[in-house]
Amino acid sequence: MARTVTLLLACLAAAVINVGAPASARQGNAEAKKIKNPVPSDAASIEEGRKIYARNCASCHGPGGKGDGSMALGGSTPADLTDDKWDHGSSDGEIFVVILDGVSADMEGYKDKLSEKQIWQVINYIRSLGPKPEKKGMP
Repeated sequence: MARTVTLLLACLAAAVINVGAPASARQGNAEAKKIKNPVPSDAASIEEGRKIYARNCASCHGPGGKGDGSMALGGSTPADLTDDKWDHGSSDGEIFVVILDGVSADMEGYKDKLSEKQIWQVINYIRSLGPKPEKKGMP
């Protein structure tokens, strides 16, 4: 737990620096990338993540994660969570930090609304929506 807190603090510092960076510089967070998802991605976790996503994320990111929700702040276009382009990093740890801390006024943090376990469950659900990683040796 202490290691997670230390990594999260390092990630928060990097996120604060990264928020003001131009989009081309937003390629992820090396410290956050080291954080591993402690919640197994099984049917129960994905289902819980789906419920949490529906309550907290779908209004902006859309019911299917395509970035087509009607409640996006300031007329912004929320990220399409089903594609393979992730401006703030695509590892589970990087996604965790984005959800925990937010990235701008348009994407607020959820550290006061969701537990760490709930955030990991949302990540497991998001992973079920997006492109599947290619297996080595498979076309």
